[in-house]
Amino acid sequence: MNELRNIIMKDYSNTLGLVVYHGGEKTDEEYFEDFRADHSAHIFSATKSVVSLLFGIAQDRGLLSLEDKIPEYFPEYTPKRCQPQFSEVTIEHLMTMSAPFRFKYDPWKKVCTSSDWGLTALEQIGGKSSAGERFHYTTIGIQILSDIFQRATSESLNAFAERELFSPLGIAPVPDAPITDKESQMRFSKTTEMRGWACDPSGHYTTGWGLSLTAEDMAKIGLLVLNKGSFGGRQLVSQSYIDRMTSCRQKNYGCLWWVYPKNEPLTIMRKTYSGSKADIFCAQGVGGTLTAVIPEADTVISMICSMKYFPRPRFELIDRIISRYI
Repeated sequence: MNELRNIIMKDYSNTLGLVVYHGGEKTDEEYFEDFRADHSAHIFSATKSVVSLLFGIAQDRGLLSLEDKIPEYFPEYTPKRCQPQFSEVTIEHLMTMSAPFRFKYDPWKKVCTSSDWGLTALEQIGGKSSAGERFHYTTIGIQILSDIFQRATSESLNAFAERELFSPLGIAPVPDAPITDKESQMRFSKTTEMRGWACDPSGHYTTGWGLSLTAEDMAKIGLLVLNKGSFGGRQLVSQSYIDRMTSCRQKNYGCLWWVYPKNEPLTIMRKTYSGSKADIFCAQGVGGTLTAVIPEADTVISMICSMKYFPRPRFELIDRIISRYI
């Protein structure tokens, strides 16, 4: 492990924690700087992948369907003339990043200064594309999912997660994160001492960012996916949903999970990298935070990282770890 630790410190220096499971057993656990096993950090966009599992559980319970069209959940909303696609957009379009939006870049200020972020994001549906036509990755746009979830289940994402996902996985409760402005959001993104889940003034939790967990918490999420929705002898989410969630649609994306086929080259920031040695299902966030599920190697790799834009991609590191097993 000393060799791996040295590589991480040299080439992936913003790594805070690493947890590796192989064959159901923890094989590696390392922490860096002053980060500890009980410390939580913002997992950024990996929040999306946790939310996907919650939608899968809700669908298994018959509370909603990914085929549901979003107007069903907002009967009070009258689409604007610039939203001709509104009636065709489904939950799955939002989750596969194929819903059309009028913006090119996420309108953070417009949405996050409103009283209900999801309803404000709803107004941004539109543009020139049809539903399902084009991949449009967005963090702000999928905030609509939080409003949909609460209307479908009569519960918040966090309350549902505590009962149906976190508690069964042995993940400690996640309190509300006190985010009220840009400054508090930046503190939340940088601290390793605040555990929480951000929510808007109307009580809707974030779906694209804003969840703070430990490296071990994220490893358990990965183990659930590796075992096709089963954990500790309980089927928490159906195998059929896990298969659907990790099936690639466009641009290496499934349902809020990244899907990387083995030996398929990847282009990141105009640089091309050789593909991994095995298929990978991945929850990813800013800075290199990830939970990589590698079924062929029977392995889960969880990394918690500090905020850093355009870090070195972790694929070479993942390959180095799984080369021990395949």
